Amino acid sequence: MRDDSIALSKLTHPSIKNRFPRSRRCSRDTTLGTMMTTHSLATAFSDWKNVLGSQYVLADSAELAPYRQNVSGLDRDIPAVLLPATAGDVSAIVRIANTHVIPLHPVSGGRNWGLGSRLPVTTGTVVVDLRRMNRIRDVCIRHHYAVVEPGVTQGQLHRYLGERNLPLLLNVTGSGLDASIIGNALERGIGYFSSRADCLSSLEIVLGAGSMLRTGSGHFPAADTPYLYRHGIGPSIDGLFAQSNYGIVTAAAVDLIPKPEAQCAMLCRVDNDSSLAALIDSLAILVKGGVIRSVVHIGNWERSEITLGPLVHRFLAKHNGAGPETTKNEIRKILATGGFGAWSAVAGLMGSSAQMRVMRGEIRRAIRGVAALRFVTDRSLAVAAGICRKLAFVPGMKRRLALLHAIQPLYGLTKGIPTDAALESVYWPVEGLPDTEVTNPDQSRSGLLYCVPFLPLDGNSVLVAVAMIRDICDSHNFAPYVTFNVVDSKALEAVISLAFDRREGGRSSAAHACIDALTEAFIQAGFPPYRVGIQSMARIVKEDDTFWQTVKGLKAVLDPNNIISPGRYNLV
Repeated sequence: MRDDSIALSKLTHPSIKNRFPRSRRCSRDTTLGTMMTTHSLATAFSDWKNVLGSQYVLADSAELAPYRQNVSGLDRDIPAVLLPATAGDVSAIVRIANTHVIPLHPVSGGRNWGLGSRLPVTTGTVVVDLRRMNRIRDVCIRHHYAVVEPGVTQGQLHRYLGERNLPLLLNVTGSGLDASIIGNALERGIGYFSSRADCLSSLEIVLGAGSMLRTGSGHFPAADTPYLYRHGIGPSIDGLFAQSNYGIVTAAAVDLIPKPEAQCAMLCRVDNDSSLAALIDSLAILVKGGVIRSVVHIGNWERSEITLGPLVHRFLAKHNGAGPETTKNEIRKILATGGFGAWSAVAGLMGSSAQMRVMRGEIRRAIRGVAALRFVTDRSLAVAAGICRKLAFVPGMKRRLALLHAIQPLYGLTKGIPTDAALESVYWPVEGLPDTEVTNPDQSRSGLLYCVPFLPLDGNSVLVAVAMIRDICDSHNFAPYVTFNVVDSKALEAVISLAFDRREGGRSSAAHACIDALTEAFIQAGFPPYRVGIQSMARIVKEDDTFWQTVKGLKAVLDPNNIISPGRYNLV
């Protein structure tokens, strides 16, 4: 049974009404505070139920609880959750919200872990969950793209391509099978081959007033090229809808990758921070020269341990009956003897067999004397696993087999195969592993927060960043889990995560203080973040900055009643 009266009271609470300045007028020339009466809200709920069906308008506390739970330890009141199935549903939802001036926050999969999950920036905002919009509208082999809705996950699209034996790969991330492709791309997530935002085109958007917009040449009814040339004619406005609050994206084309003749992964390591700068500079030469064309992921020892540790643990526990503490000690030895060092790098390589031979030769020459290097292929993994199984009676062979088992799903990411394997790294530092695999950290007690600045692609900048990270994390008593992702020939992304137990209020507040300190330090050093959690918007969005004033001005045009995600990367 649904308790709408409780949800409606949340929306009429003074703290919700007063967060909108009285100078912001709605279409009826009335402030939101005076319009948000219990009567108008009840009418909106009734109208939404007429559009969606009552089962897709969630309002009681049991239904809303999973949406409020989040791995970052944040809290927001969510009066209701709406679950549309079509772009028409979304348009109707937004029009009703405009009539009654009720704010909406769209989420695709809600797996924005460490940055807010499914929560809106501002309390009292109704969540629009787009997971029912999960249609793959089209896949074009010749021009290698797919047209998908926001509920389509990377696991779903990967299965679709595999079941039809289509010669195409997806630019995957390590965020799990159920992560939304469009949602991650609109947050400018970084995949294993390139930036996700650069792979989107021809967006279909319900603007804040409820009208439909198609970008590029998609607004020409007879256009045959909307998914081939993203800019179309006139201003190119696709980028306005990444990290913004102007509308709700209901579909987009995502670039796919033609399946190559050959693939392999490059793995290399250095054994101390002082060698990291030389590794970064050597990789920069390879990226700038076009030898490496995918994203290079460079993780510190702590990152390698929490990523591979859970997978090694499950293998050893199954085959050796080892306990958690024994296993953690073994894991460190396994990783150290298995080729992982203070910093370990991985990148996917692809091309023809001849191209692969040239690339491997170029990489060997560039890395020689800088880092330990090896290449991994399907064949090399299979041969190594076969030898380990045959010689299982030899001391140490099961450890080698455990490492091969752990590497397999992560190696798959370099080939465009999504996996949930990396999700267990969220639990490992805090609670070990749950008895059964959990695919949504929001439902656990483990805490996670991110700081993600961008840096110049040069070794000295990376060493400055490493020193800052260690100093700040040490002062707040946190282990830093760090990855540097070489995104292109000019820049790299730093991914710094903290782990904490959300049940311990002191650790949760300390983690937030540490992330705040990291964010501020990187801004002061000239390395601002490229995305932030919902709790950090005020640190980034400044009233006296012409950039944010312009962003605010566009809001008045595209969403005049301030309906979509108030406060999200915007002054309003």
